[in-house]
Amino acid sequence: MMRWQQPLVIEGAVRTCSGCGAYRDWIVFCLRDESIWLRCRAGHETREPSLDAAWYNRNSGPVDRWHPTLEDGLRHLGH
Repeated sequence: MMRWQQPLVIEGAVRTCSGCGAYRDWIVFCLRDESIWLRCRAGHETREPSLDAAWYNRNSGPVDRWHPTLEDGLRHLGH
């Protein structure tokens, strides 16, 4: 998982949270099945089918830690 603090532009449009309208400060998850999920600051989560593991790998920094649970990872990122 990684933080994405700026607006997330996908296919020319700024991605907003369908639950609260947030458009920045995402947590981006790349799961083992290579699906990409977004989580806004309010905790709404949604799968993002327009992004893939290749996009994630191009935009993420080096992996600094593996987290046994989602909650542990979120604490590590300050959420």
